[in-house]
Order: sequence, then C-alpha cells, then structure tokens
Amino acid sequence: MKLRVGIAAVFVAAAIAATFTALGAAQKRQPFDHSLYTQVLRAHVRDGKVDYRALKAQDARKLGRYLQLLCRADAKGFVNRDDALAFWLNAYNASAIQGVLERYPKIKSVQDVKGFFDDKRWFVAGRKRSLNEIENQIIRPEFRDPRVHLVLVCAAQSCPPLQPYAMLGDGLQQKLERVTRQVVNDDRHVQIDPKTKRLRLTRIMSWYKQDFVDRYGSLEDFLLRYLDEPKRSQLKAGGYTVEFMPYDWSLNDAGSAASKRSGR
Repeated sequence: MKLRVGIAAVFVAAAIAATFTALGAAQKRQPFDHSLYTQVLRAHVRDGKVDYRALKAQDARKLGRYLQLLCRADAKGFVNRDDALAFWLNAYNASAIQGVLERYPKIKSVQDVKGFFDDKRWFVAGRKRSLNEIENQIIRPEFRDPRVHLVLVCAAQSCPPLQPYAMLGDGLQQKLERVTRQVVNDDRHVQIDPKTKRLRLTRIMSWYKQDFVDRYGSLEDFLLRYLDEPKRSQLKAGGYTVEFMPYDWSLNDAGSAASKRSGR
C-alpha cells in the first residue's frame, strides 16, 4: 500500500510540475516583433504608396530580415487572436512588397506577373504560402472580419492606402476601426452622389461583398457605420443605385507618382 501511495504521489508531483512548466512558457510568450517592418514602412510609405526605388536601394536587406522572421514564426505561438491577425496582415503586405521589389523597376503592375497571387510563394510560419492562401485560407475564414479588406494591400493604385506602420496585436481593433473609417470616407473608394442617386464603391466591396453582408447585413449598413456627416445622412436617405468603380492595377509606386507630378 505504501509503495502504491508513493508511486501515485510521484505521478501527481510530475503532473503539477508539467502544468507549471506549461504556464511558465505561456507567461514568457511575447507578441511577434514587427519593428523592422515598421521601420521600413515609416521610411518609404508616402500617402499610402510605396517608394519602391528608395526602398530597394536603402532597405531591401532590412525587409529581407523581417521576412526571415516571418519564416521562423510559430503559427500556433501567438499571444492572442489579435496578435495572430496582425501577423498575417503584415505577412501579406510585406510579401506583396517583396514580390514587387524582386522585379522593380521593370514591373508596372502585379497583373503583369503570371501567378503573382497564386504561384509565387513565400516562407511564412514554417512553410511556403501564396498571397491568396494567406488571404483566403487563413485571414478570411479564421478571423471573419471584412475590415481586413481595407488593410490588405496588393500593390495596386486602387488598393486601400498602405499604412506607414506595421499592424500590432496591441490596439489592433482600434487601428482597424480608424483605417476603415479613413477608407470609407475617401472619395477614391466610396462616392455618394445625392443628385444622381448613385453610390460608387471600390470593386473590393464587390469581390468580397458576402464578407460585408455576413458581418453587417448589407454594404449600405456597413457604410452607414463608418461614414462621416454629411455623407452618412445622404446615404441614409436611400434610393441609391450601387455601382463599382474600375480597378486600377498599375503599381502603387510613390516614386513614380512624384516623378509624374514634377514632370520628370
């Protein structure tokens, strides 16, 4: 009897030790470090566009080091849900930028690159993934938040503006709210004409309409949540015909835009 009690005590002690070890590991877990990516964005993003020429000349290695961090990340090791979502949003945007840099300055549009979204793959969280896999197999089904469509940037002029900082789990919800409001109130993405009763929207809201409907009930209800006055009152009056704007796939190159404005 004493032997059995002794053996049981050993097993209990081992179980308790294992529990405390696991708890200690969880307590030591830290949010993923996106600081390198923020440095790159702050240096080379202007008005939502990327100065690819300057980035390639000055910080291509820094972006490369950040991509190496993404590669080594543990897909199950995030602190919480927001930390995970921030990771995948940054992974998508940083990979898209890298895809452009690899072909810059010859590239004029990501659509000119065969398989840019499906065939080209980057090592993220331990294995190769395409941009469409990150968006459509991870971000959309796992997080079910249509606001991500206004943060994901596929390197085109008609994309939402790229923010000059990395997304972080801490404060992510506030960032998503702020960016969503920014995009919805930008005439480049949402146009309301009370005279003609036309509501013209970014084609993103056509491609991913069901995501917005599932979360908000309708595109109009989504817009009413984020529109500022007087646009909100104008839309609330109703009777609008919805149209979707043509999508400009030319590169979101801040350097090229500056050159055009200066006449160079």
